[in-house]
Amino acid sequence: MHRLITLALIALLLLPAHGQAAEGEPWLFDLGPIISRRMDIHGDVRWRALGPFLERALADEGQTLTAVRPLYSHVDDPAAERSRSEYLWPLAYSKTFREEHSGRILLGFWTRFDTEDPKSRYRFWLIPVYFQGRDAHGENYYALFPVGGHINEFLGRDKIKFWAFPLYMRTELNEVVSRSYLWPIVSHTDGRGIYRFRVFPFYGQNRHRDRYSKKFIMWPFWTTAEYFYEGSSGKGYILFPIYGRLKLDDQQSWMVLPPLFRVSRGDRMNMALLPWPFIHRRTGEIQQTYVWPLWGQKKMRGVESQFLFWPLLYGERLDHLDELTERTYALPFYYSETRTVRHALESDPDTPPPLEQTANYKKIWPLFSYTRDGEDLRVRTLDLWPLKNTPSIERNYAPLWTLFSHVRHQDAADTELLWGLYRRERRGEEQAYTSLFPLVDWSSDEVEEVRRWNLLKGLIGYERQGADRRLRLLYLLRINLTGVEEP
Repeated sequence: MHRLITLALIALLLLPAHGQAAEGEPWLFDLGPIISRRMDIHGDVRWRALGPFLERALADEGQTLTAVRPLYSHVDDPAAERSRSEYLWPLAYSKTFREEHSGRILLGFWTRFDTEDPKSRYRFWLIPVYFQGRDAHGENYYALFPVGGHINEFLGRDKIKFWAFPLYMRTELNEVVSRSYLWPIVSHTDGRGIYRFRVFPFYGQNRHRDRYSKKFIMWPFWTTAEYFYEGSSGKGYILFPIYGRLKLDDQQSWMVLPPLFRVSRGDRMNMALLPWPFIHRRTGEIQQTYVWPLWGQKKMRGVESQFLFWPLLYGERLDHLDELTERTYALPFYYSETRTVRHALESDPDTPPPLEQTANYKKIWPLFSYTRDGEDLRVRTLDLWPLKNTPSIERNYAPLWTLFSHVRHQDAADTELLWGLYRRERRGEEQAYTSLFPLVDWSSDEVEEVRRWNLLKGLIGYERQGADRRLRLLYLLRINLTGVEEP
């Protein structure tokens, strides 16, 4: 289907635009928001029609974008053997990656892992009702929920088998088998050193090899645990809601009215909840003070965060290896993110490496956003999507509400208002083009020594190239002025 839509879009965008093509650039023209064919700052060719609704873009590397907004979009990257089509996103999509094809319509998902092999792994899931597929081992499966059947490679389990759910269910994961009856009341798990049994809420136990052993009686009123970790072994219990105690080799905890009040002391960290979740204090490897939801801060290796009137004001600082990332939120109206890179100095290892800010993003929602990433810069308004640069939103919806945009790459820049009603393009100091559709446009090319202007897109126009001069009248009539003295 997307091929038919693509062909129809190309046919529309290739309609002739009389009087717009320069003799040296016959494939570039501009009829404002009606239809245009331009080259952007990265050298990609973009066809646009009917304002933001129709678009087709072609990059030098072969990537293409086709959009009939907001109904349909298609991106294709032949070099990466990847493509994706979206239909009224998020309602439906389909995508390919090499031989794999997958997609979704509402809650129906399908994946064919090798389209060239009819016996390859596949799945078709209509969540939560119907499941069908073939797993990586070539085993077929079918299930009709809650009647019965079996499902493979689902919810983190190798196999799930059930009948009249919740009456009976059996799951497998890496030779660990669990059986449930009247889930979640009765359950039994065994395999590879793991044993779990419960008759909820009356009694239950959970043993994991040589790591821990836990039990409960009349949950949550009585629970016990014993840990066997090297350097951190010990026992604990909770008599809910009165008291709790945990004593390990490297940590001790006391709980009163759990989970409200808790004090822990250990070799690496001390903690106090007075009461949870309002007052939270930690010292040691993690430095944390929360007076929730009014104010809080947290520091640990490589990470710092703080909030004020959670979740309205929040900030974090992530320092990993040679990159520093800082984010600030004032939900839902403001978001800021900066990324800074450290450059090592081989000549003087004792000198702190210099910092270089490589990316900066700011948004005041829903008014505008500012993005700088390396040598690329973009400013646009409006920006109605509250999150940062979601690819599907950028393809299907963002152009619909972008009234103004300014983009720049190195010494090239494009400015656009109302989808081409006003357009300004600059390529260094050599080339420039300005248009206020349909009243006037003018351009210059210092390399080709060309200057031209038009009124009403060619009703009256003038062009000078070197010593040659021409006058245009009524779109089609051209008068050579070379050799005629200019007034």
